[in-house]
Amino acid sequence: WSFAFRVSGDRQFLERAVQEMSAVAAFADWHPDHYLDVAEMTTGMAISYDWLFNDLSSSDRTVFRSAIIDKGIAQARLGHRTFRMTNNWNQVCIGGMVLGALAVEDDQPALASDLLKAAQKEVFTGLDAYRPDGVYPEGPAYWSYGTAYSILLIAALRGAKGTDWGVLAAPGFRRSAEFYAQSIGPSGKHFDFADGGEGQELPCAIVYLARELGQTAFLNSKRAMIRNKQGVADRFAPLSILWWPTDSKAGAASPRFSGQGPQPLAIWRSSWSDPNALWFGIKAGGAAHNHAHMDAGSFVLDMDGIRWARDLGSQDYNSLESRGIDLWNMKQGSSRWQVFRISADSHNTITVDNQPHSATGMASLRMEGENEALIDMTPVFLPGTLRKANRRARFANDFVQLDDELQGLNPSSKVRWAMTTDAEISIDGKQALLSVKGKRLKIRFEGEGMKLEVLDISAPRHDFDAANPNMRQLLVTGQPGPEGTWKLGTRFSRS
Repeated sequence: WSFAFRVSGDRQFLERAVQEMSAVAAFADWHPDHYLDVAEMTTGMAISYDWLFNDLSSSDRTVFRSAIIDKGIAQARLGHRTFRMTNNWNQVCIGGMVLGALAVEDDQPALASDLLKAAQKEVFTGLDAYRPDGVYPEGPAYWSYGTAYSILLIAALRGAKGTDWGVLAAPGFRRSAEFYAQSIGPSGKHFDFADGGEGQELPCAIVYLARELGQTAFLNSKRAMIRNKQGVADRFAPLSILWWPTDSKAGAASPRFSGQGPQPLAIWRSSWSDPNALWFGIKAGGAAHNHAHMDAGSFVLDMDGIRWARDLGSQDYNSLESRGIDLWNMKQGSSRWQVFRISADSHNTITVDNQPHSATGMASLRMEGENEALIDMTPVFLPGTLRKANRRARFANDFVQLDDELQGLNPSSKVRWAMTTDAEISIDGKQALLSVKGKRLKIRFEGEGMKLEVLDISAPRHDFDAANPNMRQLLVTGQPGPEGTWKLGTRFSRS
């Protein structure tokens, strides 16, 4: 409402904004037990108070300013426990409190000064997640959330103080924009590892950073969204409008991205501009991180505008917690790992003898040239399962090659290779042909003693699992040779 008034001058928008702000100011509190709520409410009130300041009545200014102080920033004058957290809570709570402090600084200079000092002291604690290469370990969806508040912080500090405290220059922070942009395939879907989803949003953070970096290609998918009237209702959409790059000159975006950190990954694309481009992403890492799944070695694939290899993404938290799932217990025996979408069984990876992956082991990724990545999956298998497990991915502009080799298995073990898809699948010997809307993907397997089959996973496995309509898995199963070695070569290409 504040934005609508500022661009139109129509006072009905001002009146509606004042009505909303008056209601918020009248709340008994902004839910300090869950401090994200305080930070988000303070953010909204601070921006609106600032944008409408010259048009508010004296009495409304007093009411709104008092609410920002009493229900928001006064609780964090000397800092707050959330400032010391290492995840997005740090970014959201510091960002919200700083915006609140800057909004009322003229009237409360001592309070604002104390809060700004406390925030500056801890601001880099939450930014460690971006080290070293910008791969946000909680996935693209949580990148959008936490990074938005860091960008709000940067923009507000630059405007009010002429500095951003060095936040934009924090290790990996700028490059995280490339991670986010590369995580979206030509299909318009994200590489939705961890507790995220395939669907896009319109995060103001990618708009601001694309402008800063001169990389307008990072906004290609957002232009397509806006043309389709998607994302324009995002709560920070007005900021995206204000920050949208106006310079048409931009450097060429790389067709590949790789990065380390808790969840290392590699992503390639044959083109930024071709909607039918081949695009492939694969990750290492694993379950031992916030919001993580048992998805070490998992991959996603786009071609001809279709997402062929899918990740089911997250399941609504309340639907699980209300059924007794101990969702935030990350130990090996936790019921968290029984949830199908979180378990190794749902992901495009390898399991042995129907066992879960290790809840503490994390796979590593090493680039071997620009278009080849080697993932050491050994740590994600439970002790005694095998001696060595490697997954190698090689990208070319017209195919992707995936090679798996497991060593030191018990000869009686059963190995399971899986790929989730909503495509129709037909099997012919060592080949699978996938089809969607008249388009086709050919998957050719090379190996001995393998069995190809299709498993319908649309129905929930347990009463706490969500349904997965029209989803199925292409499975390859087999046993190792007498020496305990199992190998599988997989090539994805157009039919």
